[in-house]
Amino acid sequence: MAETAAMKNAIRASIVAALVMMLAPSPRVLGAEDQGAQRPAAPAREYAPPRTPDGQPDIQGFWNPIGTFYNIQDLEFQAVYQNFKSEDPARRGKSLIIDPPDGKIPYQPWAAEKVKLVLEHHADPTPQFLDPNARCFMQGVPRHLNNREFEIFQPPGYIVVFNMAHHTYRAIPLNGGPHIPEPIKLWMGDSRGRWDGNTLVVDVTNNNDQPWFDVVGTFHSDAMRVTERFVPIDADTIEYTSVITDPKVYTRPWTMKLTFQRIKDYGSELYEEACLENNERTLELMLTRPGR
Repeated sequence: MAETAAMKNAIRASIVAALVMMLAPSPRVLGAEDQGAQRPAAPAREYAPPRTPDGQPDIQGFWNPIGTFYNIQDLEFQAVYQNFKSEDPARRGKSLIIDPPDGKIPYQPWAAEKVKLVLEHHADPTPQFLDPNARCFMQGVPRHLNNREFEIFQPPGYIVVFNMAHHTYRAIPLNGGPHIPEPIKLWMGDSRGRWDGNTLVVDVTNNNDQPWFDVVGTFHSDAMRVTERFVPIDADTIEYTSVITDPKVYTRPWTMKLTFQRIKDYGSELYEEACLENNERTLELMLTRPGR
């Protein structure tokens, strides 16, 4: 009996081994298709914009800023302004500030108190709390790029930005020349640009302290310096960042980010914006309310 059982077990083991050999996949040499599948994916190629006759990356055209302009750092105010106040955070506006990570401007304590005061009065302001933009003053940098549509065109040696709001413009030389003398302060500052590959880098100095960044009093001093970067992502998109440095007002530099999308339904010029005609209510408040 024992021999018979042992023989049966040996036969079973032989059958199992044969089945394993029959069912196992046969080895084969990897073909070109298999080898390609094992290679890491090639990195996406950087977008290479066309060139202007003088060799600049061509970013000319009409552009629309995607983002907020009522309050560049406060979600709730933007939601109220756009009339879609909601408990759903996904439907609220977003801060344009990407550094610091909390989306808040790093004000010095005295400056934070000043902004708080403007915020409390901006909806029904006396002149000191009224947005300069509402009185048709120039918007300054970078606000003139995130408030209305604008046009970029590129004559030889320059970048020119023409904004629909108040018909402000900047002619940015690319010749590497120096900034104007430091005591001269301008509403739009003094811009000097250069190309870093396909990225336009602009250094803005000589700003006065009059423009605000938004409606609710986000402000700076005449020591502000702005470093802008225009990065063309594809034929219809520019990624824009501006690093704001102002040791009189902020505890550290901070960075704002915008996306510009090409406008394709315009004709050959921007629409007219007659600022004074659009601000009868502002004039009425300034002329009729006490303290004005």
